[in-house]
Amino acid sequence: MRIKLQFTSGKNLKLPGTYSELQQALIYNLLDDYSAEWLHNKGYKYEKRSFKLFTYSPILEKADYDKQNKLFYFSRTISFYLSSPITWILEQVARNSMLKSEHRLGQNDLLLTAVEIMTKPQIENEKLRINALSPIEIHSTIELPSKRKKTYYYNPDEPEFSQLISENLRKKWASMNKKACPHHLKIEPVNSKYCKKRVRYFKGIVIEGYTGHYYIQGDPEFMEFALDVGLGSRNSAGFGMVEEVKKRGNEVKYYAEI
Repeated sequence: MRIKLQFTSGKNLKLPGTYSELQQALIYNLLDDYSAEWLHNKGYKYEKRSFKLFTYSPILEKADYDKQNKLFYFSRTISFYLSSPITWILEQVARNSMLKSEHRLGQNDLLLTAVEIMTKPQIENEKLRINALSPIEIHSTIELPSKRKKTYYYNPDEPEFSQLISENLRKKWASMNKKACPHHLKIEPVNSKYCKKRVRYFKGIVIEGYTGHYYIQGDPEFMEFALDVGLGSRNSAGFGMVEEVKKRGNEVKYYAEI
């Protein structure tokens, strides 16, 4: 399930290139205090892992980008999607966003103008074409001969990309349902040359991921879970939010990424 939050400001918005950090802070601030603390510090456990089980899109509106100062300039109205298979997360965010008179995104004062519940896709087949609204990232931590650890980010053409995304999704499913996951997911690019590498910075960490269109295959219920929770790692930092690519007749509807 996902919702669309729309805000407006008295003036045009100025946001840093790392504004996804500010979006995450806004989402936690819109949760009840106890829930926010529990989700941030504990979350849904699977063995030694902890999952937040939500993800969010970049701001959907177009922006001008100042490369020299690494700043985005948006108009007065902005919106983004928040997605989760956990109903109470979306309910609290929606309720509290309407109860609070003002919101803060970095140095910008915002007023909520709309909360929209998005229609869930009706997945009937075991193969679905998706678009990555935010980069999908999956990685391994490798120990070098020098004992120094290095993070390796996989690209969509490597078999580990699909294998690790499936295993990660299975762990998230198990953390929510408190039992072993019976499903698997396969993901492959529709066309590798259109899967663009994106480098993002989140709280001082350099993260690599890939946007583009992909096919996912699996049980329809498991694919629906994937759309709700996000694909790959670091979903609660705004990575791996995907959506179904909708068709109009024989034409595919593409979505632009900021």
